[in-house]
Amino acid sequence: MTCTTLEKQNVDLVSLNQALKDCVATQDIEKAIGLAIQRQKALIEIFEAAENNPSKLENLEKLATETLECLSQEKILLRAQSSKKRNDFLLRKSAIQAYMAPIAA
Repeated sequence: MTCTTLEKQNVDLVSLNQALKDCVATQDIEKAIGLAIQRQKALIEIFEAAENNPSKLENLEKLATETLECLSQEKILLRAQSSKKRNDFLLRKSAIQAYMAPIAA
């Protein structure tokens, strides 16, 4: 594999990471799943190509670190969105209970 091909794959992976992060932020889950599968395939191709070229191990380490950071950020964002949705639900539930309390009494 040539250096330019590996660099192109790295650029593609970075763009996939960014697109996936945007999908998670906008809660477009179906598109995010598709992008996650594409990212997985891209990572497999990059790591398989790098196996044949040990001189690219530094690049692989950097790439792996960046991808893990993206995964961590996605997980944090999803957890925050989940907490917000739960809090919104609890607020609505409390409001309904407060509204229904005088009627039930």
